[in-house]
This record gives sequence, structure tokens and C-alpha cells, in this order.
Amino acid sequence: MQEGIIAWARFAGIPVAMVDCDAEHLTLSKKFPEAAFVDATRSTDEFLKLIMSLPDVPLAVADFPAQATDFLLGAMESLRVLDALDEHETRMTILMFAADDPTATASMAKTYRALGSRVDYVLVKNPARFRSQAFDETALAELFKRHHVPVIELPTITNTTLEEIKTASAANKRHLTYVEAAKTLSIPFICRKEIEHFLNRIYVQCEDAAGVLTPDTALILKKVLRVKDSLTRLTIDEFNPLDIHE
Repeated sequence: MQEGIIAWARFAGIPVAMVDCDAEHLTLSKKFPEAAFVDATRSTDEFLKLIMSLPDVPLAVADFPAQATDFLLGAMESLRVLDALDEHETRMTILMFAADDPTATASMAKTYRALGSRVDYVLVKNPARFRSQAFDETALAELFKRHHVPVIELPTITNTTLEEIKTASAANKRHLTYVEAAKTLSIPFICRKEIEHFLNRIYVQCEDAAGVLTPDTALILKKVLRVKDSLTRLTIDEFNPLDIHE
């Protein structure tokens, strides 16, 4: 999801910085070599250094290990991070990943109890990988609805296209972003079109959530072209399917 937000910000003309804090996977660093790396979950000192060196840009995207919730919440409390961000008129937005998994739901609830309304939230759903029907019935989901927390649902992308991106990345000897893959001619045309559709759906939803992703929506220099879904089918009269009138 972080890659999608970065891609949208660049499309929209919003200055964006990236910080990779996942020492094990280095997801951001692999696709964005310009991303800064800070092993912020190694110790409270390292986390403090991250907060002290936040870049002066409208949007900074950080990727943390999924299992670091307890450490991050503890460090934010002991260092009074939210007070420091308030002093610098900086607002934090937390991505909350919906899944029908008790551990994930408990982590989300713990995060909300600790941070409350002092931060913003975006609820991310990935139906291709995680079911969220049970989560949608929880009190936390209802609370998010009442507070109009934006929801971003990741579009499905076929395994065939993902394999084509993987093959092209190997050929280029680096991990291609989705934006780069959409322009890579060695990837079949139909797969590139699927990637473009994937990105467009991400852009639309990020633009709709811009109120919590940017300090000012006026920073958006380029907006998404919203085309009516050409696949929407009209009701067909089975007795006159060609709609011929004499």
C-alpha cells in the first residue's frame, strides 16, 4: 500500500519522502533506492533519531515491520512523539490493515486505544489476500464508519501479471515499481493495461483520502481523470437484445 501512496503522490505532484524501517524485508528500499533507511525499531534511540530527522516535505511515507506495533506504541508514549509532532504542526496517518485475524484485529484495537483521535487513519482492505467480513462486524469497524475513516481497497492483480513484473525485474536487475512496469515494453500489452487499471484505482482512492494523506489538498497539482466504467452493462431485454425499434 505504501508504494501505491508514493505513486499517487508523484502523479499528483506532491513532494514525497520515503523511509524504510523494515530491516528484514527492505520493501521500500528495493523499489525506491532513494528511500532513506533507518532501523527505527532496533532501539528507542534509533526511533528517536527517525523522529528528529523527519524530512521537511508535505508527505513522508515510512514502512515498519508488521510485528513492531508494541515497540512503536511504547516508544511513541515514552518519547511523547505526538506532542513533538503537534509542536511542528505535523499530523501522523496510520494505515490499518483489515483482516479476519484475531491478532491483526487486536493490534488495530491496541493502536486505536493508544493513539485515539490524535492521529488520522486509513483503513486498507486487500480482498485478494485477506478476508475482512468478520472485521466489518466489529466495534472498531463501526467506530471507523462513524468517524468517516477513508477506506482504500486494493484492486486484484493477476498472478500472471505479477510474474511478468517479476521476470522484467530480473531482466532489469532491479525491482520494478508498478509505474515502471506499466511502461516496460517487455511486459505484454494486456498485462501493462492491467497494471494501469490497478494504479488508476489506487490513485482514485488516494485522491479521495487526500484529506488525511496530505496537510492541504491544494497541494494536488494533477487530479485523476475519472472515466465512467465502460464495463457497466445496461439491462438487456431478452426479447429485443439489439434494442431494435420499428
